[in-house]
Amino acid sequence: MAYERLDEALRQLKKDRERAEATENQRKRAGEEARIRFARIKSAVIGPIFDEVVARLVAEGFFGETVDEQNDASGPISLDVNLSEDDGPSRQGRLQVRFDSDKHTCGFGKSTSAKTASTTQIMFDDRHYKFEEVTEELVRETAEQFVLDLIAETLFS
Repeated sequence: MAYERLDEALRQLKKDRERAEATENQRKRAGEEARIRFARIKSAVIGPIFDEVVARLVAEGFFGETVDEQNDASGPISLDVNLSEDDGPSRQGRLQVRFDSDKHTCGFGKSTSAKTASTTQIMFDDRHYKFEEVTEELVRETAEQFVLDLIAETLFS
């Protein structure tokens, strides 16, 4: 029969394309599911705990704010804290939790600024947390330690 090899090669090429397309669709679905999971964790766990810390700061006369990029469900969420006095040292910082879309994990980052610094940079830990690991306990302990470090000024040394 004529063109047997050509027909077989074309069938194989078509199968390979379909397999690649299915793999890509599966990767996209997994990425979207991960973004949705992060958004849920952000709204159900991280946001409420950051809001609790803000309430405690404000009750004591300090500034605190939860900053959540509402237009991006997989965008970072931050806890901004300012413990500075007008004539004292600057004690302000940001604790941020962000979604790593490549690894489908979360990471915590911190930044602080001093009066002499004109810019700030958020430094993220090398640790990436699976969604199951981002518990109320982890977020509460991390946020509390962040504020305690600001109070003790250990973030500035």
